[in-house]
Amino acid sequence: MSGPFGARAHRQVVVPTRTRIRAFLVVMALIASVAVGRAVLIQGVDASGAATQAAAMLSNTRTLTPMRGTIYDRSSVVLAETTPAVRLSCDPDGISRNGYARGQHLNAAQQAKAARAPQALADILMTYLGGMASDYLPYLTNTVRSDGKPNQYEVIAQNVPTYTFAKIQADMLAGGWYGLFSEDTPIRTYPDGTLASNLLGFVGADGQGLDGFESYANAHLTGVPGKESYESGAYGRIPLGNGTITPAVDGTSYHLTLDAGLQKVADQELAAAVTSSGAGWGTAIVMNVKTGEILAMATAPTFDANNYAKSTPTQQRNRPVTDTYEPGSIQKILTMAALIDAGLVTPDTAVEVPAQLSSGGSLITDAWPHGTLYLTARGVLAQSSNIGTALLTRQLDKGALAGYLRSFGLGSPTGVELPGEGQSTLGLVPDATMPDYQRDRVAFGQSISVTAVQEAAAVAAIVNGGVYHAPTIIASITNAQGGNVPVTRTPPHRVVSPATSASVLNMMEAVVRAPDYAKARSIPGYEVAGKSGTAQRVDLATGRYTGYTASFLMVAPVQDPTIEVYVVLDQPVNGHSGSTVAMPPCKNIMQAALPRYGILPSADIPAYTDPLTYQP
Repeated sequence: MSGPFGARAHRQVVVPTRTRIRAFLVVMALIASVAVGRAVLIQGVDASGAATQAAAMLSNTRTLTPMRGTIYDRSSVVLAETTPAVRLSCDPDGISRNGYARGQHLNAAQQAKAARAPQALADILMTYLGGMASDYLPYLTNTVRSDGKPNQYEVIAQNVPTYTFAKIQADMLAGGWYGLFSEDTPIRTYPDGTLASNLLGFVGADGQGLDGFESYANAHLTGVPGKESYESGAYGRIPLGNGTITPAVDGTSYHLTLDAGLQKVADQELAAAVTSSGAGWGTAIVMNVKTGEILAMATAPTFDANNYAKSTPTQQRNRPVTDTYEPGSIQKILTMAALIDAGLVTPDTAVEVPAQLSSGGSLITDAWPHGTLYLTARGVLAQSSNIGTALLTRQLDKGALAGYLRSFGLGSPTGVELPGEGQSTLGLVPDATMPDYQRDRVAFGQSISVTAVQEAAAVAAIVNGGVYHAPTIIASITNAQGGNVPVTRTPPHRVVSPATSASVLNMMEAVVRAPDYAKARSIPGYEVAGKSGTAQRVDLATGRYTGYTASFLMVAPVQDPTIEVYVVLDQPVNGHSGSTVAMPPCKNIMQAALPRYGILPSADIPAYTDPLTYQP
């Protein structure tokens, strides 16, 4: 059809209202079906996964650090303890909004307070940590990491005492400030930093023992970490959220046999002796010969266990346990004990001592020139004659000699509760196949090597009625609940007869109390026995003898031996004989030890008159 102007008219199709409504309902039904299907999937089919995902977003866990066990001396003086402390950190990104969530609208007052937050927190830190507020602002305002992401973690200070952080928290709460946090990092402290530090060792930044007793007993001192699980949201922990706690189990504590007061004396005397003699290093051991308990174990030079990172491995060595050396004439005590116990010698055995002795193509001489001497075995020990000792020892079968040395504990771990008694640090003890010339030298302490704790324990056994007690530094053990933990002890064993022990003590007494020696070596009011040692020192780097090892050992009182003191100085240069450089500190330590353990002086000490020589 054409319109009045000759053009085809377009007709508009009108969809009935009923049809439009029906189409709309169909679309809505499809949308609803999809929504219901998704709801069924989430709430039914995948409900467990969704719940797990939501819980993970809210759930947090943290490790609960146990308190490391305390180490005490025998009288409960603290030698090492753990102080609660934290690592203090901040959230610079959160501080910039004073804790409000990113994207959350802040009113003018909130914005103004957020702008003041870094300075306010810096002032709080300055108050409790010292320094200037400007010292802390770089941490608090460093809001962007190097990768452009928000910086939410900066460490401000380590080893902050827990009570200090509690004060910081209180000021934050009072001022309405956000952004400072703590992580448990307990501090291991040593109240007297250098006292027995080589024996005690130290603890690393991870809380684990790295050396000394701290390392030896680390598994028990450390304790067992706990765990806490809790729920948190954008604004921190949810107060009534689900949570579980597995408490940490604190570490075991130890009472050592050490006497802190006597240890300090030993430390001071040894340090002075090393300095005055120019020695490379020195050790001192004080032992209860009746029990094997170590009352003091000193090393010099030493270090401060609180600042172990500033010391060297050489300074940290616990040399009485780890370092071997040729003992020199101290070894003559062991040789005489073997000869007497084997029935070959008595203290009064006559020995014609020539000026020198041929041995293995070389000559053995004494430390002083002399012609022929007529000495008793007692005199041989008192005058420390290498020649006389070698002559007497030639009577003893080499296998028997080696057996006695092994029974005295040489060449084997003593079992002392300290690290360092490895295969390479047990010393050299020859066996029955040793050549004759080596037997001669072993007799007076050369061609054999020991550690100081081995030698001290061996002599202690000989003077203790002939019974060997393994050296120990553990007096008692207490678990985290305060209960006693049994201490495993090595059973004592006999090494020589009581009669042999008495004879050797009589001979050793001559070393200190015979008229020629008493003025310098004796202790007024006490009967003291002893022995000096001066050995040519083996340089391990070259295998040659270089310098000397000087030593002195004392035991008292002779009538009831209780305390032993043994001092060793390596390579002294201002004098080199044991009686010159090692005897004075040994004597001073003994003088301090005797009254400390209730051994009082006597006004009636008989003169020593047993013969050192004989008439041919």
